[in-house]
Amino acid sequence: MLNQQRYHPVRSILILAWPAVIEMCLHTVYWICDVAMVMRLGAREASAVEFAATIIFSLVNICGALGIGVNSLVARFVGGEDHDSAGLTAGQALSVGMMITAFLLLVMGLFGKPFCLWAIKDGPTAALTVEYFYTTVFSGGILMLLILIVNGVIRGLGNTRVPMFIALVSNVFNVFFDYVLIFGKLGFPALGVKGAALATGTAQILGLAVGMIYLYRRRRELSLSRKSFFPIRRPVLKSIITISTPIGAEETVNNGVRLLSMTWIAALGPISFAANAATVAAESFSFMPGYAFAIAATTLVGQRLGAGKPDEAERTGTIATIMAVGLMSTIGLGFYFYPHFIMRLFDPPEAEVLSLGIICLRIAAVEQPFTAIAYTLAGALKGAGDTKGPFMAWFAGSVLIRLPLVYLAVYRFDLGITHIWWITALQFFVVMVLMVRRYRRTQWSRMAHKPSFNSVEL
Repeated sequence: MLNQQRYHPVRSILILAWPAVIEMCLHTVYWICDVAMVMRLGAREASAVEFAATIIFSLVNICGALGIGVNSLVARFVGGEDHDSAGLTAGQALSVGMMITAFLLLVMGLFGKPFCLWAIKDGPTAALTVEYFYTTVFSGGILMLLILIVNGVIRGLGNTRVPMFIALVSNVFNVFFDYVLIFGKLGFPALGVKGAALATGTAQILGLAVGMIYLYRRRRELSLSRKSFFPIRRPVLKSIITISTPIGAEETVNNGVRLLSMTWIAALGPISFAANAATVAAESFSFMPGYAFAIAATTLVGQRLGAGKPDEAERTGTIATIMAVGLMSTIGLGFYFYPHFIMRLFDPPEAEVLSLGIICLRIAAVEQPFTAIAYTLAGALKGAGDTKGPFMAWFAGSVLIRLPLVYLAVYRFDLGITHIWWITALQFFVVMVLMVRRYRRTQWSRMAHKPSFNSVEL
């Protein structure tokens, strides 16, 4: 069993991280392909897709904090060999996720168009944004929330290969139908932005189906049954909400600030906005694989604490962080020395988009070590059940640093998109410093216990 095996942190991290790295790379490849194909339609189309997608997936990711919370709880239960509680946690989280999905669908349906028309001042861009938004949401894009919860359960079991497979299936489907529906291939009409939205939405249906099939096949091992889903059990729900609420608040802050910043960046015009979108997509070459180590840290730290081994939990978080810094810094060197090659992948019609993107990507290279440390230590702390510390660090970096500086740069000093990227680098530096401080002050021995649901009938 888990407690009786000799623990090798580097090997354990790599076992969990390599499928997560591939999963994140698949998401990155999809994002790159999606942006590159839409970019060929023009700056307005690229801006519309970037803005609408940010609105949709920001809202989903806020509620998707349930997935991270469930990952942490399931990992702790698995570490303590309490599979009944792990299955109950999974079922209750999925039930709550279905309710939230229905609520989000209603809210997006009612307020999506008014918000897009308010935020985007350029008429043609606003119309394209609304088209992409509604097509994505109602063709299945809203189901991403349930995928995040399913992946959290599976990762908590110590399995990152299945989320990788889900990403492979859904992203290959997405990229293929992006090409077919955007440009009108294989007898399909050329739908442009709407085609990109249909491909994205229907890919989520496929991804969720794969994940649910896996959980169904593992239902006995996970102790997952109909009683795991309903009725809603207050002690279980309280545990899930307690650990997930700070994560949700963190996502609310980060995504809210990102969305507001994008609204302000949109005021710089379609060229600057498109250059920013291309740079963000290119940066995901390092960001997404590095985030995989945060996933490994969350699962392994939770399992080691659940097994009553705080020293191994702390060491795991530290080693995962060092590995993430090495990976992201190496990729960052590529950003700095070969930005022309990377940005040409997007092949924008406007030459100015390319030139601005190259400068922004070189600035992004500077922030890679800061980002690696911030995200991996946050993952380790969340695995330990400390979700308040990461929230406070991101609040300081996003609300107190990024938001006021971006506003001043755009509306007071009339600065360009490159200055926004320097502000982003400063934001990640501040978050990194605060996260290191929190990690060092963590009393690991006090966190080494097996969670339980008192008074819950299993």
